[in-house]
Amino acid sequence: MPARRVAVVGGGLAGLVAARELAASCEVELFEADARLGGKLQTVTFRGRPLDVGPDAFITRNPAAIGLATDLGLAGELIEPASRSAGIFARGTLHPLPAGLAIGIPTDIAALYRSGVLSTREVLRCATDLLRRAAVTRAPGAARGGGADLSVAELLGPRLGRGVLETLVDPLIGGINASDVGSLSFAAALPQLLPRLEGARSVMRALRPMAAQAGTSPSPAVFAGLERGLGELSEALVADGAARGVRFRTDAAVHGLSPLGGRDGWHLESSAGEGEFEGVVLALPAPRAATLLAGYSPELAAGLSDIPYASVLTATFAFAAGAVPEAVSARLGAIGGGPLPGSGVLVPRRTGHLITAASFTSTKWPRSAATGEVVIRASAGRHHDRRAVELDDAGVLATLRSDLAAVLGITEFPLEHVLCRFPDSFPQYVQGHLARVAELRRLSKMAAPLVLTGAAYDGIGIPACIEGAIAQAGLLRDALTP
Repeated sequence: MPARRVAVVGGGLAGLVAARELAASCEVELFEADARLGGKLQTVTFRGRPLDVGPDAFITRNPAAIGLATDLGLAGELIEPASRSAGIFARGTLHPLPAGLAIGIPTDIAALYRSGVLSTREVLRCATDLLRRAAVTRAPGAARGGGADLSVAELLGPRLGRGVLETLVDPLIGGINASDVGSLSFAAALPQLLPRLEGARSVMRALRPMAAQAGTSPSPAVFAGLERGLGELSEALVADGAARGVRFRTDAAVHGLSPLGGRDGWHLESSAGEGEFEGVVLALPAPRAATLLAGYSPELAAGLSDIPYASVLTATFAFAAGAVPEAVSARLGAIGGGPLPGSGVLVPRRTGHLITAASFTSTKWPRSAATGEVVIRASAGRHHDRRAVELDDAGVLATLRSDLAAVLGITEFPLEHVLCRFPDSFPQYVQGHLARVAELRRLSKMAAPLVLTGAAYDGIGIPACIEGAIAQAGLLRDALTP
């Protein structure tokens, strides 16, 4: 029997992984509208050195990314960040992050007080969590089944207070997701915490074992990257896919997708031509997938359109090391050495700055900076904050340089910079997300062989996207198996 023909629409990480998985049993053709493959995994050459302008690391708690890198022959390229600690800009100055945090949630009230990131009143408000008697949350599965789905702010705010929420939780949890914790679903964004909180009477007490484990010395690295940048991962996937027979079509936007009459399968139209396929993987942002499916299933398209997105950008600057004031280095000295100690600084939304974080790339990834220089990557853009989108490039760069002056005291003109925009790139797991995805999965099963994969559904991180793509490719393969 001839191999089943499958189209993968979208050449980001999820699409590349799905194509690789299906190539063993199917004839796979991948369509990507852009001229390059890899999506947000993008490594450029900056002052002669590799620089990730999109994601620069992946979490190691989920082994999917390390497993894939190893399968692709990249095990020897895996590296850990040279610094694991970070700071925060709070109350008008820089501070090391308090000890005892569990993903931005404090568990040690004394360490929180000593850090100085909150006022005494805000620390005392947080301490009331230790006195509560009512359980923190209901059953973890409620949100997935369409039940109560508390936002991060709704669950943590009444327990820990506004100061903790705005100064620590929002910059860390909200920053990771480019989200607003006021609408970010706790169950969707932090599923690993729900079992710990179920039935607990104190958030801080329930999460202390998690914080203690993270603080053990030496503790396993939380994040990992690749020696020549995460672009290596997408390049290796393309090479491996091509060796398995995958046909890659770039500059090939898909603009038509309709079921075949009288039999299972799809007719696909793209700028590179058209063809018939027995199965389709849609590895696209949800709104683009909705456009393709609108004529076939208005209900499925409407559900996809309901997933909101945030636009983000990164601006990376190189400065002479002497541009960093000694006072700033001393202030952050508790979290490392060198002119920019630590891996970076978070900037809470409440400060009013455009910048959400300054990553000290030259400290975190020394391979990305020349001797005598510091490299800083500034991030901007979040859900419900469109300032970065509305400013032109000159305006963005000027505003971010002003923010770096306010936060880090750097006033010198940069030696070089690179600006990268990622419009509508971060799917938002707003309240109701888990129930919405469950319904999308149900509706997609009713279509001719079709699966949905990518960051919009089961996790925005690199390992989650890999796992999701492998799982969905398996479901499609099973559906096509006689």
